[in-house]
Amino acid sequence: MPDAKVKVLVLWSPIRQFDNESTAIQASAYLADPRVEHFWDLWSYGLKAYTSQLNYPAGQTAWDIWLLYKNRLKWQGIPPSPTIWFQARSVPLGTKYSQKVLAEELAKLVK
Repeated sequence: MPDAKVKVLVLWSPIRQFDNESTAIQASAYLADPRVEHFWDLWSYGLKAYTSQLNYPAGQTAWDIWLLYKNRLKWQGIPPSPTIWFQARSVPLGTKYSQKVLAEELAKLVK
């Protein structure tokens, strides 16, 4: 959707042993679009906030997720509840990620 008026925020958090700011910067090259902003979550504050907000089971962490928000939503303090969200892991929460379904849901929001 190269002409869609969207803002993409990518939060890179240290999940695996090799995750660090340098690898996040390298990986951000795959999302080279002026509508994308990248953030390094060194202390995992965002990761913890989403894990709690999305009601992940104890001992599980919310990562490999995509959250879509309706247009003109106000963010104050903690992130607002997403309009829809996807996950690409074996967690019985959210909508199971597929590129097709993500594109369909995004198309509904950018009309």
